Amino acid sequence: MWKAQTKEAVLREIKIREWRRQVGRTFVRTLGWLLTSIFKSIVVALGWLKWQSAKVAHDIELNRLLSQRHDKLLRLGETVYAMYRSGGVSWDVVEPLCQDIEQIDRRLDAAKSTPLQVLPQEIEQERDLRAESAASQ
Repeated sequence: MWKAQTKEAVLREIKIREWRRQVGRTFVRTLGWLLTSIFKSIVVALGWLKWQSAKVAHDIELNRLLSQRHDKLLRLGETVYAMYRSGGVSWDVVEPLCQDIEQIDRRLDAAKSTPLQVLPQEIEQERDLRAESAASQ
């Protein structure tokens, strides 16, 4: 069943087993570090994508308001010019267009001063993730 071994053979077998155990632990730690790094990179990339999509949405809203403003100014100019050519300038027709343009200007200023909005729920998830990763290290 058991074959007789010398003391050196037993010690060599013990060293081999310890070395294998150490290599296994190192491999598991390295694999864990690698997976954690990959996961952190994915989280950072997703955060960047969320920020980028919020920026694009903000830019789209600004462009929409600028387009509305341009259209209203064009209508105002055409209306005033048509009234000028007909010989009578009536402020009753021009004033509502000016008020619409002023309202769009206010909304445009508010949109420009509003910072990018990233969903608050996702920010809390990122904080929890950072806390978990700090605790695991």
